Amino acid sequence: MKKRIIKFISLCFAIILLLPLYSCTKGEDDAIKLSFKSSPNYDYLKSIDGKTVTINGYMATSSPVDGSFIFLMNLPYQSCPFCVPNTSQLSNTMEVYPKKNKTFEYTAQAIKVTGTLMVAPSENEFFTDKYGYEFNFKIVDATYSVLTSDEISSELILWQKLAESDVINDIYKMYDYVNFLCAWNTYFINTHINSNGETVKGYYLYPTDALNFITKDGAQYNYGYKDGYFDSIINEIESIDKDAFADLVSNIRRAEALSERALNELNSGNYTSEYKYLEKFDNYDYVYTLNNGEDLTDEMNIIYKEFSAWLGSWEM
Repeated sequence: MKKRIIKFISLCFAIILLLPLYSCTKGEDDAIKLSFKSSPNYDYLKSIDGKTVTINGYMATSSPVDGSFIFLMNLPYQSCPFCVPNTSQLSNTMEVYPKKNKTFEYTAQAIKVTGTLMVAPSENEFFTDKYGYEFNFKIVDATYSVLTSDEISSELILWQKLAESDVINDIYKMYDYVNFLCAWNTYFINTHINSNGETVKGYYLYPTDALNFITKDGAQYNYGYKDGYFDSIINEIESIDKDAFADLVSNIRRAEALSERALNELNSGNYTSEYKYLEKFDNYDYVYTLNNGEDLTDEMNIIYKEFSAWLGSWEM
């Protein structure tokens, strides 16, 4: 009888030891801390594909009203997801999807997201959402909780001041301008119906068109051509904190120097033209090529990625 009691006690003890192994479910304690700074690193993301991740951020106000997913950013008060200039590829923005048959409620507060990381099969493949935005990865089967004050970094107040000024959106607009200067010859006017109901064939931009977009008052990119444009952005940044954002100011000065160089290429006629058939528009036209266009575009991408990395370096 005593032996049976001892065996029973031993069995109970063994079950108690095993209980934690069966009762624990994978959650925040096991999650990998993801950051906006690491998000451009495809190889790193691929190495943790399918893992549970967690990240802090804010919902963009343009997140779908039906709660089917959210645009998560590390910057508060932003209305739109950020994109790489002249593309539909998301930058410094993560798409987060809820669990099956669930939706998200919008909140302006800082949140902590926990979910499963899903990464595209290759760096050149993208997921595409219902708005046409493209991205290499997304967080799925996710939940979120509102962050408490002790979970937010001490830099948040400074970061919020920057967000409230809307200067980040101004910088994105600045990069659209710089990108146009570096790659105007790749832009085109699409086919459209004129006022007489006639179909007008599209064409690639001529140099005179590009100059019109830049120099004419009220034209699409004339805002960047105006005197003191880059200085006005820098003054806005330095009015918040001159020392904390020195790296950002340096990046904008590099973009300014590139814009001057690219504009000089256009004004100097440093381009060639070729009359050829345009399959896109089913007609013949002159297609212009900037002689140093590839170098300008490469430098633009380097400077922009530097800005994107700076933007992603702010974590809560």
